[in-house]
Amino acid sequence: MKLGLIGENRAVEFLIEKKYQIIQRNWKFNKYEIDIIAIDNKELVIIEVKTRTNSLQNIKEIITKSQQKRIISAADSFIKENKIDLDVRFDMILIEKIIKSYKFTHIKEIFYPTFD
Repeated sequence: MKLGLIGENRAVEFLIEKKYQIIQRNWKFNKYEIDIIAIDNKELVIIEVKTRTNSLQNIKEIITKSQQKRIISAADSFIKENKIDLDVRFDMILIEKIIKSYKFTHIKEIFYPTFD
């Protein structure tokens, strides 16, 4: 199984333990994809999962500006298509595979929609 898919499966388990309600996985809009869509305390949460086998210096730079725009565009489409009326938050779960274990870093509000 690919490392990315393993990471996404682990992320879903992690979120369920934290009482998130998983709405959708790998939701596609045109060529864009959202890894996980969930609800947390009446907020729609759009979650990007990144799985790595090595540590990274700056976590906030993992999701590039162009990736952010694609995720925002896909999220907007999902919200309109499903007529969702909730506040929206963009999170990232970084999973670092260290030998036989996994380290989870959940960053809430990793970025905000911009209008440039």
